[in-house]
Amino acid sequence: MPCSESSALQKMTDSTKEKLRRAVVVALRLIVGLTFVISGWAKSIDPFGFVLKVGEYLNAWGLNMPHEAIVAGSVTLACVEFCTGVCIATGCLRRLSVWIAAAMMLAMLPLTLYIAVANPVADCGCFGDLWHISNWASFSKNVVLTAMIAWLMFNNRRSGSLYPAPMQWIAITLSTAFPLFLALAGYQVQPLVDFRPYKTGTRIFSSAGTDGTAKYIYEKDGQRQTFTLDMLPDSTWTFIGEEKPAGSDSFDAGISVYDNEGNDVTDDIVSDTSRQLYLIIPEPGMHYLSFAHYVSRLYRYCQNNDIEMIAVVDGDPERFSRWTDWSRPDFKVYTADPVALKQLVRGPEALVFTDGGIIRWKRTLSSMSYGYKPGSEKRLLSELPSPDDGFIHWTAAASYLGAMLVLYMLTLSPRLLRLFMRRGK
Repeated sequence: MPCSESSALQKMTDSTKEKLRRAVVVALRLIVGLTFVISGWAKSIDPFGFVLKVGEYLNAWGLNMPHEAIVAGSVTLACVEFCTGVCIATGCLRRLSVWIAAAMMLAMLPLTLYIAVANPVADCGCFGDLWHISNWASFSKNVVLTAMIAWLMFNNRRSGSLYPAPMQWIAITLSTAFPLFLALAGYQVQPLVDFRPYKTGTRIFSSAGTDGTAKYIYEKDGQRQTFTLDMLPDSTWTFIGEEKPAGSDSFDAGISVYDNEGNDVTDDIVSDTSRQLYLIIPEPGMHYLSFAHYVSRLYRYCQNNDIEMIAVVDGDPERFSRWTDWSRPDFKVYTADPVALKQLVRGPEALVFTDGGIIRWKRTLSSMSYGYKPGSEKRLLSELPSPDDGFIHWTAAASYLGAMLVLYMLTLSPRLLRLFMRRGK
């Protein structure tokens, strides 16, 4: 074969190999990037749930950190994870984004191995309540991701970015602001998308037990035990779920509510014909006192508008007794398992409005106290929109994606691109 033909064939072979490598780069970018995006999005949607999961880890390790520090760290991690995923998928900061992902996996890989072996928590919380995977599945997922990221570390620059360098920082800013907005709304009000069992449109309570005595499963040092509501263990135990009664498919099928004598009154307090406002307090403490006057006004408003107001509080006897001594409520107060209540609402105190026993909206008490004045607002409680009806989230998501698309379209204009390039020099 002549040298010229051999050289041409070699060039074609090299070109084919290079195209294949670029295709692999793009494919791995999308897989790794979307995994990070979904994980960061799920954490941003429900920051309070992620904070609770981090708290489970810290309790298992015997560590005690300020709540504010846990919140700040959890929200920061969610935003960084989402933004890193977007950067990898779009090719922004091709070297730095992959190194950040590698640093995160350097921490997460041994951590998930430890969790899989020691099993200190039942669920790793990688994807929040969006997707529950086993601890070993989480570790296996991280092994595959680490291998992909390692390959990208040496080959990511073979393919370009959707955005030129001067405009990449705009994309990064947008990709940080979007999850930050979701996290702030989810923490201050309620998650804008609810993946928990008790979302808007479902029944608020239904008895979880058939004999009136619900039992809860907790785990410590690999040993699982069941406890009744009046005999719950200390914080060193990890909540697993509610024991399945006969005829029930899941502990999510209901939350049992008890009176001060320990009787299951779940089916008695929920009205199928009238409107009710539930004050849900999974974490009774002195912070409630700052809202006590507002709750009293809200109670009077409910009395004048044929709305029954009921409180359901953490059933720990000591905390419950202390809370009632402080607050002196005028309305009926019942108890339930605090972990189950945290499945119902996010936040230390929240309000749930129902009509015929069906949840119409849920909001933290703090967001209500700043945004709704009983008796002075034209809008009725029954007319308040639900934060998780999808409107706010999809409006924010459409705005973010639209801004990213407009930014990409602007890069297709050579004249505008040259303008940004000159300013970037």
